[in-house]
Amino acid sequence: MYFFHHQPSIGLMPKGVPCQVEDPEADITHGDVVHPCVRYIEEGFEGHQWWMVYTPFYGGDDHMENPRLCYADSDNNTPPTKWKHYCIVKGQPQTGYNSDPTLLYHKGELYVFWRECHTETTDNIGCNYATFGCVVRNRVPKPLPKALLPNVIGEVKRSHDREISPTFWVVGNKLKAFALHQKFDPDFVSCLPTKLARILYRYSLFFLSDALGLYNKIQNRGVAIWEGESFNSQFQYSETVKIKNVSRLYQPWHMDLFQKEEDEKTLYAIVQTSEYFADICLASCDDNRHFRLFRKPLLTSRTIGMSGLYKSTALIVGDDLHLYYTALDNQDPKLNKLFVTTTNWNALLYSIQ
Repeated sequence: MYFFHHQPSIGLMPKGVPCQVEDPEADITHGDVVHPCVRYIEEGFEGHQWWMVYTPFYGGDDHMENPRLCYADSDNNTPPTKWKHYCIVKGQPQTGYNSDPTLLYHKGELYVFWRECHTETTDNIGCNYATFGCVVRNRVPKPLPKALLPNVIGEVKRSHDREISPTFWVVGNKLKAFALHQKFDPDFVSCLPTKLARILYRYSLFFLSDALGLYNKIQNRGVAIWEGESFNSQFQYSETVKIKNVSRLYQPWHMDLFQKEEDEKTLYAIVQTSEYFADICLASCDDNRHFRLFRKPLLTSRTIGMSGLYKSTALIVGDDLHLYYTALDNQDPKLNKLFVTTTNWNALLYSIQ
């Protein structure tokens, strides 16, 4: 299908090295790591420069998807492979589940954000999904003011979600959140008899069409942009902007953002290209609105010899791009393992054009 869609099947970055992540509930989570978000804080926070938030997701059990914060140290700006547990940011809710954690270091504070899906809190505010946040200090998560309710980015339509995998960012003097806007069900399905619609899902016909790049059940509408005055008030949805240069083989599913310190004009995104059968690609944005996907992928399953690539995170330290990603273990297909791979940033930009 790569050949059919004129899409390269070999990634530009080498296979990564495995990471060790300390988890106090490893007997339950099996040390599973998914949806990592890594940030490098040059001046350090509580004595450490490298911070990561993630969730376990062993065997696809979303009840485990409760964000954990950890830290690491390294020499000479090398990406760390051993991470120490700091705290559990949010425990398991009574109903629904957590997901999609992300980090932001801003004005000396470390913020952690996560989504809640069909929890008692989202039900109380009339949303199916919502994003919440906290500030962490001395291993204690402190919820943002007013019981977190003003810090909701909510989507009330069941067929749409405008806040998948949100990333909070400071653009100039403004606070923004960038997320992926997805439509879950095709319009024609709602017109079909119930029994026929169930057959489509039961026999995974959409799964096959996704794999072939012929028709995707989940349609990406682009990048949803949210704006806020502060983390003490609700962010407002601004617009959804379509991602440019996306292959028909792809329907972008998750992403994370990064910038080169000397270049504040360009924003980069690490994009998981589909929910399943995903590659990891790079996108750039020069106006804080329009993202353009580079055709050559950074990582593919063929490159790393593993399946189950999921949401990745990246950052530039010095002259190198460090990309942390997760993939399914070849011995235990229920286990998501964390890896890190590195390449020279300028050389990558030259080869990806």
